[in-house]
Amino acid sequence: MLIFKTTAELKKEQSKTNISHTFTVPGNVTALEVDYSYTPKTVQDGEDSVKEALARYGEGNESPSDFMPVSNLLTLSFDDPEGYRGACHRQANTQKVIIGENSTPGIFNRKIKSGKWRVTLNAHYIGCSVNYELIIKGVEQ
Repeated sequence: MLIFKTTAELKKEQSKTNISHTFTVPGNVTALEVDYSYTPKTVQDGEDSVKEALARYGEGNESPSDFMPVSNLLTLSFDDPEGYRGACHRQANTQKVIIGENSTPGIFNRKIKSGKWRVTLNAHYIGCSVNYELIIKGVEQ
């Protein structure tokens, strides 16, 4: 059963922010299946971002080519009605996360609680406009 679906575009200015979405899980759900993707993974003009970062944080002798390619990085974390449920801070831009008694690593293994949940998209780095899609399905008893 489809519980939640969203797509959106994030701009470069939204780097280092968190975007939360709430959804409601009904009482007959035994697991959640989360399909998540964003594109592009690699920043086309990443050299400019590297030059800017080196000017701010570098020691002066690094070459931008040493840090190429530059990748966007968005990750997910989850809260159930009892609080923090876990996080999936992985590099892949296409992921499937299972939440339940046999969860994906990073997510606590326990029964699904009905009620209000939150998924937070952690925008660690956005070097160009990024489109993401988040689909949450409930597995019923």
